[in-house]
Amino acid sequence: MKTIFKMSACVCFFLAAQNANSQLLKRIQNKVENKVEQKVEEKAMEEAEKAADNMLDKVLGNKKASKNKNAGNSYTFNQSITLEMEADGNDKAQIEFLFEKKNPNIICMKLDNGGDDSGGQVYTVITPTSSIMFMDMPGMKIKKKVTNEELGQLDYADKVPQKSDLVKTGKTKTILGYTCHEYFYENDGGKVHAWVSNNFPIKGKFVPILGMKNDGPFEGFVMELNYVSSNESATMKVIKVDTNANVQIDASAYKSM
Repeated sequence: MKTIFKMSACVCFFLAAQNANSQLLKRIQNKVENKVEQKVEEKAMEEAEKAADNMLDKVLGNKKASKNKNAGNSYTFNQSITLEMEADGNDKAQIEFLFEKKNPNIICMKLDNGGDDSGGQVYTVITPTSSIMFMDMPGMKIKKKVTNEELGQLDYADKVPQKSDLVKTGKTKTILGYTCHEYFYENDGGKVHAWVSNNFPIKGKFVPILGMKNDGPFEGFVMELNYVSSNESATMKVIKVDTNANVQIDASAYKSM
């Protein structure tokens, strides 16, 4: 259970990401631009393959097309939260998570660009089985599959205690107007406090960074998570909720890299 307190690595990751965001976008764009010439021949081959596929579809009665129906998914996110994170007294960092009302098993993480959209937008769509980064930059749209190892810093659901190990203390407090109940856990490694709302308008159950997954351990939405050990501490708290967000990602408009 001691490993749960390593969650501060995730927070530190995002703190670093906040400070280096513009450099990250520039590096991504330079990398993509360097590959443009290499992609020309691949693009020609891709178009030829599409033409062959279309011909084959007609011959086979579009069976192949049906098989590949979900190859280019589109995503529409209409709810969001802003999560504020702080580790060991460092500067606070914020990150936005987007939700889809009809699918509680999918979330989208938006990389903060400090309000400057000139360098583009970066989104990561996360599901229990796969994750894809979408980079919408000036003049180009690129997508890249994110490995489980790269997302490991965001997944702490398995490190949170089982429901039977958590103690519902009976204490409550209000966060953003929503009544939250306190859950507590303690072992030799440190202490965990989670504040959970049962009447939160976002019904998503899959938020790994907050220890949330479909089969528990919390009954509701985690609005705040605090932990402290002998040598580290961290806090994650929902500071904003938007039930009328509107972010659309057309995966078919992005080229794989």
